Amino acid sequence: MKRPFHKGWNVIRRITDIVMCFLCIITLLPLLQAEGAGIQNATRSVLPTTLATSTAELHSDTLAPDAVQQFAREQAIILSTEHEGNHWNHAQLDFYPLGPGTRSWLVYANVGESPVGYMIISANDQGQFQLTEYGQGEQRPYNISLLDQALDRQQLDLKKMINDGGGLQLRYAPPLLAYWKVERPNDDAIYIDATNGDTLPTGILDALDTDSRQATSRMKFIRSISVQAVVMTPEDSPQVSSLSLSVDSMDLQPLFDPADNLLWITSKALSINGVKTLNQQWKEHKKIIFSADEKNVLYGGALPVSGYQIWRDDRGTVQKQYVAIGGNTSVRRFVPLQTLLRDGHFYAVKP
Repeated sequence: MKRPFHKGWNVIRRITDIVMCFLCIITLLPLLQAEGAGIQNATRSVLPTTLATSTAELHSDTLAPDAVQQFAREQAIILSTEHEGNHWNHAQLDFYPLGPGTRSWLVYANVGESPVGYMIISANDQGQFQLTEYGQGEQRPYNISLLDQALDRQQLDLKKMINDGGGLQLRYAPPLLAYWKVERPNDDAIYIDATNGDTLPTGILDALDTDSRQATSRMKFIRSISVQAVVMTPEDSPQVSSLSLSVDSMDLQPLFDPADNLLWITSKALSINGVKTLNQQWKEHKKIIFSADEKNVLYGGALPVSGYQIWRDDRGTVQKQYVAIGGNTSVRRFVPLQTLLRDGHFYAVKP
């Protein structure tokens, strides 16, 4: 005959069982945490370069040098001076390094889920930073949907390529070529313009990759700059220099496709030396095209000139002139006027 346990013993036994289970969990917890961290770190190491799913937006925990982050925040503060409804000064900045090497950084500016704009910051051989280009609103280079469309036209699937051992890299070549390098397993890499989705000539891009790697090797001092987290919030804003800069309101022009009327190719280049003369030509011709001639591959082709924005110091003196190119079949990009004057010419579209 079984003797029943006293009620007190039953209580003690239950408490003992609970304590033992708790001790087992405590013992196993570090192992479970380590395993979870390993999986998480492995996932993070893959996503920035391979984009495990082709429908995902760009997300990365890669690092950007302190100096790059500070420079980016300064530019955002300046861009916020355009008007009161501008949200650049409230935006979170997310950084993505652009290869080959690390001479440029893509910066996405967002307030919550709403895009404010983008910037691309580049460093020259002396380590000086420049706002190479920027844009407002939802139009941004390196849009993953644009990449998917470009690959679909070639009957390629990004996710399958990556699963088979391929890769995807975000790249930038001076002066203004934003592109993807799509590495295919057991086949040559292909290059896709990240502003319009066009496939780029392999030979030229292979040479650019080689030249960029050689140039990057001369910039060891930039690599020595300490790094920190890539997300910079408005609270981290640095102090702007005493010679404060501000921007005028954007002057935007109607968009058009240069391919609709190719007579501009036979016309004489316009005499442009600044925004003032550009405005005069707009009044006379309405539509203006920028072409870098044999360097058009570095710009995404001949493009419509679609606006400008002037940067001034606190005395009202013009310090910088950014001119907008593209915006019809490509991203509208504000770039330094001097870059355009150095590499190409402006042409009028005549009826």
